Amino acid sequence: MINKRRLLVTTIGGALIAGTMLAAPAAVRDNDDRFQHAKHATLFPLCTSCHAGVVDSGAPMWPDPVQCASCHDGVVKPRVTWDTSTGPNADNLRFTHGSHQRAVMARNVADSALVRTCESCHTAAGAPRMAVQHAVVGRCLDCHQLRGPHLDLPPTACATCHVRLTDARALSREEIAHFPRPASHDAPDFALDGHGRDARAPGVTSGPGAVAASCATCHARNLCLSCHVDAPEQAAIMALALDDRVPASPQLTRAAPPSHHEPDFLRRHGRHAERGTASCATCHTRESCASCHVNALPRVANRLPSASAEDRAPGAHVRRMPPSSHTEEFRERHSSDASARPQSCATCHTRSSCLECHRPDATRQVNYHAEGFLTKHPSTAYSRQVSCSDCHNPAQFCQACHQQSGLVATARLGGKGYHDAFRGFSLGHGQAARQSLESCASCHAERDCTACHSAVGAGFRFSPHGPGFNAARMRAKNPSVCAACHGGAIPGGS
Repeated sequence: MINKRRLLVTTIGGALIAGTMLAAPAAVRDNDDRFQHAKHATLFPLCTSCHAGVVDSGAPMWPDPVQCASCHDGVVKPRVTWDTSTGPNADNLRFTHGSHQRAVMARNVADSALVRTCESCHTAAGAPRMAVQHAVVGRCLDCHQLRGPHLDLPPTACATCHVRLTDARALSREEIAHFPRPASHDAPDFALDGHGRDARAPGVTSGPGAVAASCATCHARNLCLSCHVDAPEQAAIMALALDDRVPASPQLTRAAPPSHHEPDFLRRHGRHAERGTASCATCHTRESCASCHVNALPRVANRLPSASAEDRAPGAHVRRMPPSSHTEEFRERHSSDASARPQSCATCHTRSSCLECHRPDATRQVNYHAEGFLTKHPSTAYSRQVSCSDCHNPAQFCQACHQQSGLVATARLGGKGYHDAFRGFSLGHGQAARQSLESCASCHAERDCTACHSAVGAGFRFSPHGPGFNAARMRAKNPSVCAACHGGAIPGGS
């Protein structure tokens, strides 16, 4: 017994449609899988013998299986089993036989019998009557006076035969995925600028008509949401409906515009963005900028939408690259550039970026300080030209180095010690302590100060307080600090 259900439902139905499906799987079958019209040519002088619905809207389009059994009874011919097709045809065609007949008759009453001459659409020129094919596209185009390859016709021509994809609900996801690709989609600029120009319907700025019929024939909004961060602002995109049969394309590596490959683009892209973010917002979100701008985002970046916003693509995934100025030689001279333009460095770098290279450890030797820095580092540290504590622990690193070098105090101030190289240091050490107390703490503890400044015990009662010191305010804020020198007899205390 031969099972002809799929054979008849998919093949005969397609043969009677005066148009062509864009989906390749339903349009191409093996010859052995087709209903053999030629073998039945002598049995059916009229196509309407089996397909009465072509001329009578109330009649079924497909024959009753009982009719087939009159021959295919297992004796005269092998049995066949199949079910009639139900529901809409799996295509995106605007065509029906009845509407086509009415349109033809309105144009030319003499063509009233057009639908009865099925070979005018379903057979190639010169072929026998029952050499049935799906509608011969060339004949449809000739009749509608459309010149050129089918897929490369003007965008407005698509609506002549096709409905919007989102209205063709019978098409499956697989059939849509196999739609053929027009040659225009292979143009060099199509992916970047060309498709946007083609998608905009001339003279329409909003509503369903804002997108070209050619785009709506094959595409839904889901595809646009794969790339377009600015989808809600694009009338052509919003004119397309969402359709879960057309999933968004996977996030692939997409070609950047030619301007992005210019040598100095990284340096200039901020100025381009300031002139207008509309073009940037096509592909980029605030998160795209944050891939490189590690500190506060520039004002122009904050004008871009967020990747988490609804109905927007997640945006381009930016890969950080060094600017053209960062050559091999730049490593040796970057310190001067960093000193002159720290804000430029802060665009991409944080202090931790510097410390990854400049913080020494047991396995890596680096040259952070300039040659001869050791001889002038006291004044540099004292004037806070650099922050020593970013890399060094003053209580350990400085003290250990000074001890190894013999630069340690061996007596009170005024005796032989580290500060003896600076005559009169004791007179100005209070100011030095107030300006850089952590430098003092690298060698001294609190007991060294109280030896002279304490108001109790053996101290010399030298006041450590500078001009304008507010004793009452300090006592109210933290009296324990006062107790270090005054003990329990804090002046003014209760």
